[in-house]
Amino acid sequence: MKVSRGVRMGQDTARQRLIEAGEELYAEAGVGRVRLRELNALAGVRNDSAVHYHFGSQDGLLEAILQTHLYEIGARVDATTAILCTGRDGSPEALRDAIAALAIPFAEKLRDERGRRFIRIVAQVWGRIGDWQQQRFIPSSALAMDLIRRSARGLPAAVLEERMWLITRFVVSSFAARAENQDAVVDGIVLDEFVYDVVGMATAAYFAAPPEGGFWPEKWPAVREG
Repeated sequence: MKVSRGVRMGQDTARQRLIEAGEELYAEAGVGRVRLRELNALAGVRNDSAVHYHFGSQDGLLEAILQTHLYEIGARVDATTAILCTGRDGSPEALRDAIAALAIPFAEKLRDERGRRFIRIVAQVWGRIGDWQQQRFIPSSALAMDLIRRSARGLPAAVLEERMWLITRFVVSSFAARAENQDAVVDGIVLDEFVYDVVGMATAAYFAAPPEGGFWPEKWPAVREG
């Protein structure tokens, strides 16, 4: 497997080198597709048991990689939600600002290589079953989520909860797609414009008409089963 760039050596500890090697390999090759010997080789670690010694398993390494970035993002989410969501009544504008408060801290990670790798990994692990619950690696805010619910309160409860999950996944996946390019400008769209556009699309998705009695258009073919 061809790797774009090696992990820097020097004063770094073996643990830190394994984290950076994991970031690169999981982002490029995919979570679950990396062998221990590839991690060790890129990190310059000779001990075959190094990952187990430092992290317990590859899942432990993966969680350590995520946590390396999540503390900073979590602090930024607290700050942005305090600015954009405090004391707000529910409204379309407030809903947009709540999404922005949650999205901007992740978007800031797109400005450097390690941050872009982190975003690509987050997009992969989103929705994994078992121990990987989304709240463990997607910093959120009760304040922002409450504002979203109050702003979209006209939706049936089940539809709203489904949209919150899907729209969050859309935002994360959009950032991951941007991260794969690793350029400051994609098709002439600078990062701030890109983030504004993604937040706008996510906001609009909340206000799409929900499926209520007789919703299926007559001209649409039925969804086939089986």
